[in-house]
Amino acid sequence: MGSFAGWVLPIVYTSVAEEVLSVRRKAGLFDISHMGELLLQGPDVQERLDRLLPSNIAVLPTGRGRYSMLLNEDGGIMDDLFVYRIEPSRFLLVVNASTTQKDARWFSEKLVRAETTIADESERWGGLALQGPEARNILRKILPELPEAFERRAIVAASWKGTSFWVARTGYTGEDGAELFFPVSLGVGLWDTLLQAGASSGLRPCGLAARDILRLEACLPLNGHELSEERTPLEARMGWVVDWEKSASFPGKEALAEKRRRAPDLSLVAFAAERPAPPPRAGYPLLAGETVVGKVTSGGFSPTLEAAIGMGYVNVALATEGTRLTYPVRGTRYPVTLHLSPLYRSKNR
Repeated sequence: MGSFAGWVLPIVYTSVAEEVLSVRRKAGLFDISHMGELLLQGPDVQERLDRLLPSNIAVLPTGRGRYSMLLNEDGGIMDDLFVYRIEPSRFLLVVNASTTQKDARWFSEKLVRAETTIADESERWGGLALQGPEARNILRKILPELPEAFERRAIVAASWKGTSFWVARTGYTGEDGAELFFPVSLGVGLWDTLLQAGASSGLRPCGLAARDILRLEACLPLNGHELSEERTPLEARMGWVVDWEKSASFPGKEALAEKRRRAPDLSLVAFAAERPAPPPRAGYPLLAGETVVGKVTSGGFSPTLEAAIGMGYVNVALATEGTRLTYPVRGTRYPVTLHLSPLYRSKNR
């Protein structure tokens, strides 16, 4: 167990390698109750969100979700989040644990004099993530009413023991699966029931250390590492989050447009070690010869790829497939090669 953002969280149950490979080959169950849940509702909620988020919320249909970000006026990333339209005038936003209170305050300040209201439901809601090629089959054992055509990023209402909750076909591992958001009273029962239902399919409980390696293999950015207020979606190679054509203005729109015109100096890259090497850690320099050309933002050992891997920012001129760099550990330099992301792509997605 370990502490994070005021929570005591499961870090590892057996071993990181066993848990990572279980998710890749069968299924894993994660407790994600530390994530924040914000409910926004009101007659003008669509219009307000369209003015606050860089993504086009107006075209998001009921029952679907979209990945988006909160940006400051300079275009820097304050947080990344999933926004779900659960009813025509009601949205569920799932945000990071370390920024939940900050995000709630930000929305409250922006919604002064609006008809939209915001409620921080994080203390009332728990979360589980069921991930892996067997995840959907396991989930349907306890929720047979789930629709057959359960599309990616869809969110549907479900009921278990007479209590309603939400099931979204989303995740943070690079595998197919679902995330469940429910009243905390259901948490222990859902956890135990899912593990029992998935026992014959190889389901195992997984900790957040495995979740971090899984998202790193899939090159999914982490707030506070790849994403920060000092970086914009352009440096993070996530300009697709921004709807450049929508008429509504949003925080950071002008700054992003200017940066887009002159192109960023840095770019986020993924890399893998060329031979056995100690895992790179956040903050390690990336070097081309004797010159520091970037910095590691996340790193670790990949059981799936059987190599040390990482992500980091480098000078944009070097951010191309096949570029060879090094990182130092205790006086020894270890060579890495830059790769197109993701480093791992599931065959089941």
